[in-house]
Amino acid sequence: MLNTTIRQLEYFVATADAGTVSGGAMRCSASQAAVSTALRELEKSLAVQLFVRRTARGVTLTASGARVLGVARRILGDTSELEELARAEHDDVVGPVRLACTSALSPRVLPVLAAACARRYPRVALQLTDGLAESVQSLVLRGEADACLLYRRQLVPELDGHSIHTIEPYIVVAADHRLAERGSASLRELADEPLILVDATGSRRAIENVIAEAGVAIHPGWSFTNPETVRAMVARGLGYSVFSGRPISTETFDGGRVAYLRIADEVSANEIILALPRGQQPNARLAAVEQLLTTDELRASFG
Repeated sequence: MLNTTIRQLEYFVATADAGTVSGGAMRCSASQAAVSTALRELEKSLAVQLFVRRTARGVTLTASGARVLGVARRILGDTSELEELARAEHDDVVGPVRLACTSALSPRVLPVLAAACARRYPRVALQLTDGLAESVQSLVLRGEADACLLYRRQLVPELDGHSIHTIEPYIVVAADHRLAERGSASLRELADEPLILVDATGSRRAIENVIAEAGVAIHPGWSFTNPETVRAMVARGLGYSVFSGRPISTETFDGGRVAYLRIADEVSANEIILALPRGQQPNARLAAVEQLLTTDELRASFG
């Protein structure tokens, strides 16, 4: 493999254009000694003589040097284009953003985000998908999504979470439940009733941790992958649940109703986060989307 560097090619092209090593050095704002050394190293790397050097008469390209010059110009042109693309990737708010979101958040967040992004950043092409916490994080880890939205309690160690919004967990009961008219309740008051959970690894663990913080033993009930199924079962009086955040609507998919109660016990709040591969900084497009997620318009959708 050649050990040729971009700097050597820059010095070579500048010297060929100037006709002298000193002239090439001036064009590159380098010392004559540095250019001379670079040219010798380039000739050694390519195993060809590039110039015929004549004292006080400058340099003349050899036949091999003339052929190398054309290739060197193309390489430097491609390098310049690559630098421009990199600057655009970093600085321009234009192009695709692949965002995955958990199913618990997507109905509330993605429509509002898509509308806000279309207004504010019309040249950003949002590519949206949703799924369970485990699956959306896998998309990011496999490079199939740029970032994902989820709760911090669901975050895997391989990703970094950027905090978007702090959110409280809520008890969910049927609208005609004995506690429904109260603004808050203790989890201990529901300890004898079945707990119906969203059966996704991250979601289930997060809610079980909340209940454990309250020092309450769980009376397990059904579990479902669809949060709307959980809400519908609760609305029928078949148990209670605990959700992170409070959706705007209390009506369930099948027309039932639930009530949301603040948890009176001392339990930790949760966070909605934007998760990226560990150590990776967002480009300009993703940073713009992240900024939108922290606006009042979007935060109102989180519950």
